[in-house]
Amino acid sequence: MSKVALITNITGQDGSYLTELLLKKGYTVHGIILHSPALNTESVSEELHKNNPNFCIHPYNQGEISNPAALLALIRPDEIYHLDIISGTAAHSTLSGTGISALRMLEAIRSQGLEHKTRYYHASSSALCGLVNGMSINEMVTFNQPFADVVAQISDFWTAVNYRETFGIFACNGILFNHESPRRSENFVTRKITRGLANITQGLEKCLYLGNLNALRDWGHARDYVKMQWLMLQQDKPEDFVIATGVQFTVRQFVTFAALELGIKLRFIGKGVEEKGVIAAIISPVAAALKVGDVIVAVDPRYLRPAEVCKVSANPSKARRQLGWAPETSLQDLVIEMVQADLASAKKAARLKLYG
Repeated sequence: MSKVALITNITGQDGSYLTELLLKKGYTVHGIILHSPALNTESVSEELHKNNPNFCIHPYNQGEISNPAALLALIRPDEIYHLDIISGTAAHSTLSGTGISALRMLEAIRSQGLEHKTRYYHASSSALCGLVNGMSINEMVTFNQPFADVVAQISDFWTAVNYRETFGIFACNGILFNHESPRRSENFVTRKITRGLANITQGLEKCLYLGNLNALRDWGHARDYVKMQWLMLQQDKPEDFVIATGVQFTVRQFVTFAALELGIKLRFIGKGVEEKGVIAAIISPVAAALKVGDVIVAVDPRYLRPAEVCKVSANPSKARRQLGWAPETSLQDLVIEMVQADLASAKKAARLKLYG
């Protein structure tokens, strides 16, 4: 018999890649849609959910799903991947139940007598690490995050640890650093960059406005990171892991890579809020409508964070050592994939604008 997996927030970036991975491995996959009323076919490809007997969706707005115990009693999953992270949500809203907290899910496992059957993965964010500039983050980090919007995430992390140590549930936390893909929300800076620059080449936008171009981030591909999530639940004992590449790039470097994929060489002039990205050369017909000297990147003070984390680095050596995991996609290849997807969308939008 195939394993049964339950994925929360299945229409998100991680949920969609994880669905593809598990179905290829022969799992039966059940997914909860937490934050949208209908399946987002841009995130979960149509061939996965159409006429697939091993894939079932459970909208969160159905009463029985608001209490996960009812669903667990029905499907009795071997693995649960709890991906319910809501960035930017007020702590009191998250704690009061806008999503399914770790406590509700873990208590549902207990109430259904699944402590020794069901393995639980909890998606934790690198935002938990707070303002620890100059520090290399590993699994022993002490959370010192001062912002209210991640209080609930810290609570969920320690809830998973508590249920693991107190009740013997196989519960793991994955502390995920930035992971991107063409399925990333446009609210995140990577998609803002690739989408914005692609739109500029097609005449849909004039300039890309960003915040701190010096900010350093550890960027990996979500497709690689969900493999790590699966590996965590295949181990003999439950442990927490940092998921990251261990390599950092600046926002400016990400912009440079994306521009090059579109046939644009940039040079940056000025400093701080006066810094601008100017076209130094056009090396591809994709950007033929632009000209050397055009300013297509600028800093907008509204996007500068008052407490920017600039020097936080991740140490994923435990994952490499114990799980044999290493990212398969370089940042340059990730950028190419994202740019090409956004360029295709930009060309389509430009045609619609031109021909109606």
